[in-house]
Amino acid sequence: MPSSNNKLVVDLFSSSHPIWRTLLEKPPDDVKYIERRGYAGKAYLLLSGLARVKNLIHFCNGAKLAYGRRWVADMESVMVFFKNYESMYDSDAVAAAQKRLETGECKYILPLTNAARKTLERFLKIDWPIEVVYPTFYSRSKISYDRYRNVVVFVGGSWRNMSFEAKGGREVAEAWFRIYRSFPSFRMVMLSSPPPQLGKKLQEAGVKVGYMPRDRILSEVYPRARVIILPSMMDTVGYSVIEAMNYGVVPIVSDHFAMPELVGDAGIVVKAPAKLWNDNGTPNLGFMDQIKTGPFEEFIEKIVDALTRLLDVEDYWRGYSEKALLRMHSPPFNIDYRNRILRKIYESAVES
Repeated sequence: MPSSNNKLVVDLFSSSHPIWRTLLEKPPDDVKYIERRGYAGKAYLLLSGLARVKNLIHFCNGAKLAYGRRWVADMESVMVFFKNYESMYDSDAVAAAQKRLETGECKYILPLTNAARKTLERFLKIDWPIEVVYPTFYSRSKISYDRYRNVVVFVGGSWRNMSFEAKGGREVAEAWFRIYRSFPSFRMVMLSSPPPQLGKKLQEAGVKVGYMPRDRILSEVYPRARVIILPSMMDTVGYSVIEAMNYGVVPIVSDHFAMPELVGDAGIVVKAPAKLWNDNGTPNLGFMDQIKTGPFEEFIEKIVDALTRLLDVEDYWRGYSEKALLRMHSPPFNIDYRNRILRKIYESAVES
């Protein structure tokens, strides 16, 4: 077993997204990650294959061509193997994706969710062990909570590429317009880029609009937040929901992809009027055309109903908040459990 000071050495082809930064910030016990990125990482991958380097590779959110290497890979969905959704139905593109899996020695496929696993098994032939390893959260700073939690938060998306609309931003904004006067002690923070006219209207209603650094979101927004609304029709993970739940923030999410799987009984799930991913694990190629027909009135009404109950009834909110904390601090979502599972996977991969 390749080791350094009795640690299992793993070449980590990482990502800057917080999902994967947790591997470096809080690695499994007795695992030493060597981060490989950029052009240097590509060169190392090629040369190390020729030299038959024995370290295990962990690819984050996809897999590269790893000739002569043993590797595991995690991913949000099968889409990481394709240029676009249309190419998923192209036989040559599918063959190229399959070849990538068959290069070197694939030891484990690690989808982030069961919804992701469904997409992999739908489009590719998976002849290797496959195990869901859920995304988790880690902060070097102690998590604090304000006693008075009066913030409703929406995170993500820009009108320029319609991701604001695809994440349910229009419906969230309209829901807030309908109820905010009934809850004068609460305020909304919309960490996104809505269309200019809508952004102006939101600001006139007292909504804080725009982005802020992640460290400020963790230290200033989530500790004061009561509810996070992400009724996304496009997200595969929605990591901001996982982050917020670690602070006891109650989520309102859609039933798209893995959202119900991640939230469980610790939040409110509303039915989405359109979905980027169909429930059978295939992409909806008409999704953007459907989004253009919004906002969707029934969707707005469901958000209004869920948000009103969470703001109006303290015990109702607190019950969900306690469930959110318990869910994120328990297997399979807490980081210690994630690390134990990864350690076992690595050991099995290098010994087989």
